[in-house]
Amino acid sequence: MNILPRSELHFGRALFCPLRSDASGSIVGGSLHQSWLSPLATCRSAGTKGLGVFAVEAISAGTTVAGFGGCVVDRMELDTLDEKYRTHSLQIDDDLFIVSELPFDDADYVNHSCDPNCGIIGSVLLVTMRDVAVGEELCFDYAMTDTDDYDEFECSCSSPSCRGTITGADWRAPEMRERYRGWRSAYIERRDA
Repeated sequence: MNILPRSELHFGRALFCPLRSDASGSIVGGSLHQSWLSPLATCRSAGTKGLGVFAVEAISAGTTVAGFGGCVVDRMELDTLDEKYRTHSLQIDDDLFIVSELPFDDADYVNHSCDPNCGIIGSVLLVTMRDVAVGEELCFDYAMTDTDDYDEFECSCSSPSCRGTITGADWRAPEMRERYRGWRSAYIERRDA
């Protein structure tokens, strides 16, 4: 396997992505994506939230619908990035974050909801917590991954259980801990043990 450089510069340094190549040096398999979205879902307009991810077929509970990827950065580097990058990031440890890069993949547009239909398994897999109907937006509660204040915002999910302001401390609330146990990132599960 050859390592082929990508031409863009990201976060002030060259990014190298491993791509498979054949004996002649040609890339095999087309382009490489940093994140994966199930063919059971698609990215489209989500109204005032911008883009979102929606089921195009009925999806059974327990189905993996997305896998998140990107560059791993510490909080110091995260703080130097534009808002568009911080918005498309996921906390994976006390001081580590996966940050998506341009162009964002469809999976990078999964939105927050205070009444989610998806949860996190491991650190980067998005899995349906219940059956999801065709046309329903796939979403997860950021309290499942975030313990830091890097991406706090006013929620627009409009669910009856909406918390209003989403913070890095939400995961500590007893009701969040109980409600999402088993559906939170490995980092939070470990921290809460």
